[in-house]
Amino acid sequence: MFAILTKTFNYLQSTGVLAAGIAFILAVWKAALPLAQAHAKTAQEKSLLTAIEGLVARYAQVAALSKQDRFDAVLNDTLDFASDHGYTWAKSSLIKGLIESIYQDYKNAGKDVAPVITTPSSDVVKDEPELVIPSTTDNSTADTSKSDSTDTVESDGASDIAKLEGEVEK
Repeated sequence: MFAILTKTFNYLQSTGVLAAGIAFILAVWKAALPLAQAHAKTAQEKSLLTAIEGLVARYAQVAALSKQDRFDAVLNDTLDFASDHGYTWAKSSLIKGLIESIYQDYKNAGKDVAPVITTPSSDVVKDEPELVIPSTTDNSTADTSKSDSTDTVESDGASDIAKLEGEVEK
């Protein structure tokens, strides 16, 4: 058995078939490897784009976040996704451009983008109750603990409705 393998190897070596076969295998390997790597990167790109689309859609609905906070949340989640999957080629600048592009496509497609909820800060708008200044009358012993209905700004609403209903009936 060993003798047959040795004779076959010697024959292939002497005729050059062995060398041609090895050269052919190396040529195919060098040609196929970049194609396989390109295919793998294309699959990674599609996976990354799908993840970004999902994250943009999710964070576009969060009204409590500002636009910059939404962008930052999508960026952080995308960078985590890329590092978890070993996408070393996915750099921050590339991902920022992809997020912006996908967000614009999302917005132009007419999908819902929740408006940002803005709340005024306490240093800009201050809610202070109005001061009620009692009027001076001839009767200095007037009871000021009960204010006149014309002096009050706020009411419970029920008395206002009753007054309006009475005016409508007249």
